[in-house]
Amino acid sequence: MSQDDTKVASGVKLEELRSWPEEMCRRQLPSVLPQLIAMYQRSERWIEHIRILKIIVEMFLPHMNHLTLEQSLFSQVLPKTVKLFDDMIHELTNEAKELSSQNLEIQVTLRNILQTMVHILGGLTGCVHHVCATQDSVILENIHSLPSSVLHVIKSTFAHCKNSESVYSGCLHLVSDLLQTVFKEAYSLQKQLMELLDMVCLGPSVDENNTLLMVEVIHSLLDICSVISSMDRAFHANTWKFIIKQSLKHQSVIKKQLKHKEIISSLCEDILFSFHSCLQLAEQMTQPVAQDNADYRLFLKTLKVCRFFANSLLRYTKEFFHFLPDSCHVLHQLYLQIHSEFPSSLYAARIPKAQQEEIAGAFLVILDALISQLLKSQPFVQAVLASKLDLPSELQLPQVLLLVVIMDKLPSQPEDVQTLWCTKDTTRMSLLQAIFYNFGRCSGELSVPVHSQGVKSKGQAEVPVTLYQHVCVHVCALVASFHPSLFAELIRDC
Repeated sequence: MSQDDTKVASGVKLEELRSWPEEMCRRQLPSVLPQLIAMYQRSERWIEHIRILKIIVEMFLPHMNHLTLEQSLFSQVLPKTVKLFDDMIHELTNEAKELSSQNLEIQVTLRNILQTMVHILGGLTGCVHHVCATQDSVILENIHSLPSSVLHVIKSTFAHCKNSESVYSGCLHLVSDLLQTVFKEAYSLQKQLMELLDMVCLGPSVDENNTLLMVEVIHSLLDICSVISSMDRAFHANTWKFIIKQSLKHQSVIKKQLKHKEIISSLCEDILFSFHSCLQLAEQMTQPVAQDNADYRLFLKTLKVCRFFANSLLRYTKEFFHFLPDSCHVLHQLYLQIHSEFPSSLYAARIPKAQQEEIAGAFLVILDALISQLLKSQPFVQAVLASKLDLPSELQLPQVLLLVVIMDKLPSQPEDVQTLWCTKDTTRMSLLQAIFYNFGRCSGELSVPVHSQGVKSKGQAEVPVTLYQHVCVHVCALVASFHPSLFAELIRDC
C-alpha cells in the first residue's frame, strides 16, 4: 500500500482517525466506512489489514445500524479476513520447518505472524461482542458471515495448536508463549460466539435460510469438538453441552437437517475415550485411596466427564428417537465395547472393586437406561439380533449380558414390544435364539468360569454366580413372564 493509499476520502490519514472523537466517527461513518473497506480489500500487507480492521471495529462499528451489518460490513470484510488468517496458518506451517534457536530471522517472522493472528482474533471478538451488546435477540441471516467466519478461524487455530509439536519440531518452546496467547484468544472468541448464538431465535415461521444457518453452526461446532477433544477436557465438554442445548432448543425446525448419525457417533467416541481414561486411572489404584488423594480426585473428575457424555447421549437419543435408524449399530457396538473392557470380561482391565462400583453406579447405569429407551426401536432390534452378526471373541460375553438385560426389561413392556424381540424373520433371530447362540460361543468364559453379579438372600451375603447360572435364571424368568400369544414362538425356539 502506498503512502497515498493510507488516506481516506477526506484526505485524513489512518493514524489521524485514531484521534477522532465518537461524534466525529458517527457523523463521518457514511463517507469514511466505504473507503476503509475498500482500503482493507485491496491492501496486501498484513500490518495494514490489522490497522484498518482495528479502526473499523473499535471506532465505527459501534455507530452502525445492526440491521445492515451483514451488507455494509461483515460480508465485505470477513471473507478477506478469513483468507488472511488461512494464509498466516499456511506460512506458519511452511516457515516452522526452518525454526531453530540459531535462526533469529525465522523466530522473529513466526512470532510476528502469531502476534498478527492474536490481533485478528481480537478484532473478530470485538465484532461478536458488539452484536451481543446491541441486540436482545439475533436473526442469523442478518449476520450470517460472522458466525461462519469465526467458526472457521477458531477451528483453524485449534488445529494448528493441536499439531504444534510436530509443526515446530522440537523448537516449540521458542514460540510457545504466543501460541498459548493465540489459543486463549480463540477460546475467548468461541465463548463469546456461543453467547451470541444463545440469543438466536428460530420460531415456527422462520425461513429456511435461518434454519440451515443454525444447522451449519451446530455441525461446525461438532467439527471443532473433534479437534479439541484431547486438548482441553472441560472446554470440550462445554462445547458439547452447547451443541446438545442448541439442538434441543431448535429441534422443531432443524431436526430433519441435523446430521444425527455424525452427532451420535462423535458422542460415542468421546464416551469411549473418557471411559478408557477412567479405566487407566482406576488401574493405578492398587490399594484403597484417601478421598483427598490427587489420583483419586482426577479419577472422579474423569468419571464425571464420562457420565456427562453418557447423559448427553441418553438425552439426545430420547429427543431424536425417530432419527436413530442409522445409529443403532453404533449404539449397539458402544455397549459391547464398554462391557468388553469392564469386569467380569476376560479382556477387562484389573481395577479395584471400589472403583468398579463407582464406575457402575455413575456411568454404566446410564447405559442401562439407554437400552430401556431403545427397546421399542425396530432398527435396534435388527442390530442386536442380526443373523449374520459375526462378533469377535471379546464381544461375545458383552452380547450375552446385553441380551440378559433386555430379557429382564421385556416383562414390563407392552405386548407389541415383546413380540418385536421374541419373533424372528429371514434377517434376524429371536431373542431366545440369540441368547442360546451367543451363549454357546462363550466357551472361554464358561470354562474359566466367569462369575456374574451375585444374588442376595434375606440375611445372607451376596453370592457370586457362574455365567451359566446367571443366564439360566434370567431365561426362566423371561419364559415365565411371556405373553400367552408368544408361547408358539417360544416352543419353536426351544
